[in-house]
Amino acid sequence: MNRTRILVIDGDNDHAEGMRKMLDSEGYEVAVCGTGKDGLAKAQEKRPDLVILDAMLPDINGFSVCRELKDDPKFSKVPIVIVTALGTSEESYLSNMAKEHKADGFFSKPVDSKKLLGKIGDLLGATAVIPGEPKAKGKILLVDDDPDFLDATKQILVAHRYQVITAHDGEEGIAKAKYENPDLIVLDVIMPGKDGFSVCYELRKIDQTRPIPVIMLTAVGQQLSKPEYAVDMAIDHLADDYIDKPVDTQTLIRKIEKHLRH
Repeated sequence: MNRTRILVIDGDNDHAEGMRKMLDSEGYEVAVCGTGKDGLAKAQEKRPDLVILDAMLPDINGFSVCRELKDDPKFSKVPIVIVTALGTSEESYLSNMAKEHKADGFFSKPVDSKKLLGKIGDLLGATAVIPGEPKAKGKILLVDDDPDFLDATKQILVAHRYQVITAHDGEEGIAKAKYENPDLIVLDVIMPGKDGFSVCYELRKIDQTRPIPVIMLTAVGQQLSKPEYAVDMAIDHLADDYIDKPVDTQTLIRKIEKHLRH
């Protein structure tokens, strides 16, 4: 079986070489180049499964390279992780710029190798097709700020042959809904920043995401004297369905299958 191909586009030769060695040791096939122009050409030649892209390149800035790749139908589904020494935090203005340019991940240099490898595994797990395996039944976006819930639910859905993408807050969920175009969204209500009800309502105002079924889930109903109020709230914010936490696996699968059949 061919190894997973990763293209590293980085103007810092030392950093690029360190990245190449790390990824090679993990079993990936790695190609490296140092400019945006060479990176675009190398992508056409190598057809990578994932791209790691420096924001600071000697010719074209990395954000523009990311946008150009994502706008090409051949690479629109290829995950791109942007790395940069310009920012100091994954929550920076540059992180938002990366999202706006359709990047799938963002890390500040020096990059934590364990976190990067985890992100790569997550992205490749969401997009990889294993030879001989049945085709995925649909692409699902999970939006929840609880990483344990995301991991557990993703494993369940992958076991049921769904392709899974994850987002950790409302803003990331909206961004991924727009450029990943999932078949269905499972959306938590209680999240930091933008709550799930607001996210659902906002998705309904965007032409591209309006038709996507949304299943809302939360434990908020347990905290109310009238639990049905949470269901009414979900309906008022144009959700298609609602599930209480803790989520019953069979109920979740049944509802997903129901809405994907429509």
